[in-house]
Amino acid sequence: MNRVRLAVLALLLAVLAGALVAIPAQAQDDGGGSSSDEVLRLGWAEEPRTMNPYVGQDEENYNVWAINWSFLVGLDPEDLSLAPGIASDWQVSEDRKTVSFEIDPDLNWSDGEPVTSKDVKFSLESLGTDGALFAGYTSSIEKIETPDPKTVVIKTKRPDARIVGGLNVYILPEHIWGKVPPEDLTGNYQPELPLVGTGPYVVTEFDRGRLLTMERNPEYDGPEPAYDEIQYIKYGSQDAAERALTLGEIDILPEVEAASFERLGEDENIETISSPIPGYTQLAFNLCSPEICPDNEVNPAIQDRDVRHAIAFSIDRDRLNEIASRGTSFVANGILPSFYKAFYTEPDETYAYDPDVANQILDEAGWEVGEDGVRERDGERLEFDLAVRSESPYTIQMARLIAEQGEEVGVKWNVDVVSTDRLYELTTATVDGNPAPDFDTFIWGWGGDAYDPSFLLSILTTDEIGASSDSFWSNPTYDDLYEQQLETFDTDERREIIAEMINIAQEDLPYLVLTEDPALQAYRTDSIEETGTVCPAEDGDLFCNQTSAAGLLNLTPATGASSSAEGTTAAPGLSGLVGLAIGFVGGALVFRRRGGGREPLELAE
Repeated sequence: MNRVRLAVLALLLAVLAGALVAIPAQAQDDGGGSSSDEVLRLGWAEEPRTMNPYVGQDEENYNVWAINWSFLVGLDPEDLSLAPGIASDWQVSEDRKTVSFEIDPDLNWSDGEPVTSKDVKFSLESLGTDGALFAGYTSSIEKIETPDPKTVVIKTKRPDARIVGGLNVYILPEHIWGKVPPEDLTGNYQPELPLVGTGPYVVTEFDRGRLLTMERNPEYDGPEPAYDEIQYIKYGSQDAAERALTLGEIDILPEVEAASFERLGEDENIETISSPIPGYTQLAFNLCSPEICPDNEVNPAIQDRDVRHAIAFSIDRDRLNEIASRGTSFVANGILPSFYKAFYTEPDETYAYDPDVANQILDEAGWEVGEDGVRERDGERLEFDLAVRSESPYTIQMARLIAEQGEEVGVKWNVDVVSTDRLYELTTATVDGNPAPDFDTFIWGWGGDAYDPSFLLSILTTDEIGASSDSFWSNPTYDDLYEQQLETFDTDERREIIAEMINIAQEDLPYLVLTEDPALQAYRTDSIEETGTVCPAEDGDLFCNQTSAAGLLNLTPATGASSSAEGTTAAPGLSGLVGLAIGFVGGALVFRRRGGGREPLELAE
């Protein structure tokens, strides 16, 4: 070990020692809990950047928001069928272009104010229009009427299968958010706490980098929660969060690394859960055209479809899953996860691993192997930057495996490990108001909604360029089919339209979807009573994976377990501080921009 490394290590140890002295032995006085409060402690290595739903896009946001707020229509945790949410009942017109919702007459916000039709109208017209990840849901809405405080009538330009059960826009209190100028909501606005809501818990403290606290909503009229307080404790790395679970510092890990999943399950006091979700990890290509992105920073060779086809055949996705995901995921085919059983059809082209086919494609397209083994044509080289997040070890390993496999076909990959924030900057860069993405390719992931596949399908539409689209692909036929499937209520007909969309995307290949990824979770059986999974009960998870708070309400302290506020800390313990040092040096976090739930949409009348 050289002198520089010794000096850095000494500095980190000094910081660690000082921090240990500074950690309180009990919860902060202003944390809201007494010594008799039951506290559920969760650990995470990545946290939300903001509590503002207009700009937040982190998966962790949805973990919290699903507990704090509700949708207009909810989902039954047993089978994900439709269930009351903000609305207690609804009726669909014969032409399916008008839906009337009756708001629960006894529902109040956590500050005691009644929930009214005004809140619904405001949320759909404001968050549903300007929210970074919510705007697409309301695209078909023509008019929202509020004939009385407890009735909302939504009229659409065309039939829209999402209006009941797929309108995933959180209902916010208008008397709070309506006072904020719209330009502030989509800027750096940070909401005041407590975060007024309708869920069983509301956010009362957000000390970024340390602790997010949620306390019982005094107005909640659902099943009584077993815990008085929820603490999300921030750790400096995923390793540190997993270490905290094994030491009993926390009760649950909502997200577990694939590399650790089997090992954690061998601990006699830890139970692991793997549950399917509509999520995937993809290799994305920068396909922004000069018309849309005149200042695009990209190797133009990646926009050659033959090159993308060859790349797809050159990647052994089974090996990626075996090594990088430790066999916890499985190979995906196309942008619609097989999770959506009612709508999934395997695409015509799945790009099974075949380097011989890849070489043939490139040979026929005139890409010749150069002296250094990299193919060239007309002064262009098949040498691409491959960005991957430092917080995601398994995708870093995927990238390195892809780089090895690329050598067989004359493609050179320069793996660029960057922070999540930096990758976000690269994919959202602009020049003079125009998109100017600064990447060739990257690996990241998406997750869909519990009830309807439209969100994942919408990501590749032209309308999402400048919003969710991060490949900047535009295909008018795909766009038209997207609108058609929204208007189609017959499941079989809708499946056929979606299959055509998937085939178009597989041919143009803005994304090569690598793996479908389940939710991996772990909890301590000596602090939490064993509970059945939910959302759905057959093969779901502990939390309804950002769909609702129903799973959380199933959790109870184990007999004899001590999980009171007394003795808990408002910051990570020893494992967390060690992890902060580890995270500073190398990083081992996992982050996905959006997670979802389980079942496809069938409109109830």
